[in-house]
Amino acid sequence: MADATPAASLRIVARAWRGLHPTRRDAPAALLERADWQEISLALAGRQARPGEALPARRRNPGEGRSVLRGRGLDYAQSRAYQPGDDMRAMHWSLLARTGRPYVREYEEEHAAPWHVLVDAHGSMLFGTRLRTKAAQAARVALLAAGLQAQLSPRSRLSASLWLQQGLQAHDFGCGAAALPRMANWLMHQQVEAPDTPVAPAGKSRQELQAWARRLALHRPVPTRVVLCSDFSWLDHAARGALWPLAAQSLLLALHIVDPVELELPELPGARFVDAAGASEGWLEPGAGSREAFRRASEQRREQLRENLRGLRARVAQLAAAQAAEPSRAQLLELLR
Repeated sequence: MADATPAASLRIVARAWRGLHPTRRDAPAALLERADWQEISLALAGRQARPGEALPARRRNPGEGRSVLRGRGLDYAQSRAYQPGDDMRAMHWSLLARTGRPYVREYEEEHAAPWHVLVDAHGSMLFGTRLRTKAAQAARVALLAAGLQAQLSPRSRLSASLWLQQGLQAHDFGCGAAALPRMANWLMHQQVEAPDTPVAPAGKSRQELQAWARRLALHRPVPTRVVLCSDFSWLDHAARGALWPLAAQSLLLALHIVDPVELELPELPGARFVDAAGASEGWLEPGAGSREAFRRASEQRREQLRENLRGLRARVAQLAAAQAAEPSRAQLLELLR
C-alpha cells in the first residue's frame, strides 16, 4: 500500500468535506441519510420481475450456495467413523477397504447463498466535490447492490463490513428483503469523522485488510459473492496478495467510486492547490492543455486499476459519486447477472 499520508496533505480533503457539510463543519456526519434510503427504496421498487424468474421458497432455495449444514448435498465435505443408524448409501467403501474400519461420507447441504459487501469509508474516500463524498456513495451503492441481490436471490444471507479510520467492523443482517431495512438503519447510524486528522499508517491499513480477507476466506460457508465499494487507492501488490485467497473462492464485484473532478478538471480560473500525495502546494492554471493532460493521466490510472482488478478475476464497474440511484441500479444489474 502507499505510504502514509501526512496530516498536511489532508487539507484538500478537509476543504471538500466542509463544502459538502457547511452546517456541520468538522462535526461527524452520518454515512447514509434517510433521503438516500428513500431514493434507493424507490429505485428497487421500480424493478419488474422478469418472465420465468424463480419465486422465493418458503424456507430455503436449494442450490444457491454452500451451507454449514451436513446432508444429502453434492459437494463432499469430510469422512467420519460410522455410527449405528447412518445411511448405508453414504458408506465410504474404499476407505473401509484400506483401513478395515467403516466410515461414511458427509456432504455440504446446499442452502441460502451468503453475500458480503465491503464499504470503504476512510482515507481518500472522504473526498467529494458534488452532492456527497465518495464514502457516502459507497454506502448507497452497497445498499442498492444488497437490495438487487435480495431480489435476484431472495434467500441470500446479507452481511457487510465498514472500513473506517478506526478500523474494520462487520455486521450480519439476515436473509432477503427483510435484511435491507436493518442494513440501512445500521449505515444511517454510522458517523464519519471530518478528515482533518492523520490517516492510519499504511502498515496498519494493510494488516486490517489482510485480517479481514483472511477471516472471510476461512469463514464457513465462504460468501459466494463479495462486493468491494471503494476508490481502491489502497490497491497495490500487497493488497492484491491479501485479496487473492478470497478471490479464489468467491466472485469479486468491484464498484469503483470516483468523484467527477477525478475524471476531468472543471473549467475554473487559476487557484492554489494542495497535492494530496506529497503535501506540496502550488498554483494551478486549468487551461485546455492542462485539462487534457489531466484527463489522459486519469484515464491511464483507471485503466491500470481495472487491469489489477481483472487480475483478481473481478467484475468491475465505475460509478460517479454524484450518480443517482436509478442509473446505478442499471449498472449493478448488468454486473450481478
